[in-house]
This record gives sequence, C-alpha cells and structure tokens, in this order.
Amino acid sequence: MTQTSTVSSASTPKKELVRGVLIALAVAGVILAVAVLPAEYGIDPSGAGKALGLTSLHRPANVASTVASNVAPTVAPIAAPATQGSTVAAPGEVRTLTIAARQSVAYRADTREVTLLPGKGVEVKTHLAKGATLIYAWKTTKGELLNHDFHGEPVKAKEDEFESFIEEQGVSESRGSLIAPFTGVHGWYWKNKTDAPVTLVLHASGFYTDIYKK
Repeated sequence: MTQTSTVSSASTPKKELVRGVLIALAVAGVILAVAVLPAEYGIDPSGAGKALGLTSLHRPANVASTVASNVAPTVAPIAAPATQGSTVAAPGEVRTLTIAARQSVAYRADTREVTLLPGKGVEVKTHLAKGATLIYAWKTTKGELLNHDFHGEPVKAKEDEFESFIEEQGVSESRGSLIAPFTGVHGWYWKNKTDAPVTLVLHASGFYTDIYKK
C-alpha cells in the first residue's frame, strides 16, 4: 500500500502539467481563430471575427500601401540645414545686407578739375563692371551751388535708359559710393544754373577701367 501511494502522488504533478499545456493550446487556438485570423488575414472560420468587428481591421497589402502613400507623414522630413547668414551687428543697429566681391580690375584713384560754363551741364563718366566699386567726393572751389545727378547706364542702353542713384539740387559738395548693379557707364552730371562759371574738384577711386569727360 505504501508503494502504490508513492507512485500515485508522483504522477499527479505530471498530469497537471499536461492538462495546463492542453488548456493553453486550446485557448491559443481560440484566440487564433476568433481574433488573429480575422484581423490579420481576413480568415474567419468561426464567424466570431465578423461579429466582433475584427474582419474590418484586415486590409490587403496593396490597399495598405496605397493609403500609406497618400497620408502625410506625422514627422517632418529631415531637410538639409539652410545656410545661415551672419547676425553680427553693432549695438542698436539693424544689420544690413553684406556685399563683398573680389575685383578683377586694378584699383585706381583719380582727381579731375571740371569747369561748368553759365547755364551749362557737364558729365564725367567711368566704365564699371557689375559688382565693381566706385567711391567719390566732389566740391566746388568757391562754395557755388550746382544740381548733381550720380547715375549709370547699362551696356547698349536704349535712349533714356539709365538709373539715378543720387540726385541733389543746389549743393556745393557731395560724397558717395556705389557697387555697380549692372555693367555699363557710371558717373556724374552737374548743371550750373548761375550766370558765372563754376569749377569743382572731383576725387574718384575704385575698380573702374577709365574716367573721361563727356
């Protein structure tokens, strides 16, 4: 009797283990048939998937890819970083546009004395390439007043095709600079509206090829 009791008690845990495994397999099979197959593959052998609304979760691969391509991504695509301009500025100032360029024409500086007859006008011109710099200062010898137009004309300009950069009325002197916005002829026009000759002295410098009176 003692031997029979020992064998029976030793085999009981094994039976419980087997029964647990069988129950787990049965539950997994139910979940597979009721939930996984209807939702993932559209297969509903028991009909429970349709009743539970799980078959509506299934979508063919080609449809899913089409929908995915039409839906905007929720995460912004990574773009190449934009080039950031310098933010260097003096205290209290708003930074302006930086324009800097190498110059192919040799630097030069010229001084011209120009006399305007009463009621007449005179032009002095330079040839500047686009991006070249011109700096100037002029002043009448006795403080007389003139009308002044600092302007430019593009290459092969049509009649009356020009741009005035600085226009002044009744001034005895002027100073300025220009980075040429186009290749062409750039310079000064003065008009003497007095009844006596007026002489001015022009100082010019920059990267122009020539300077001449027109």
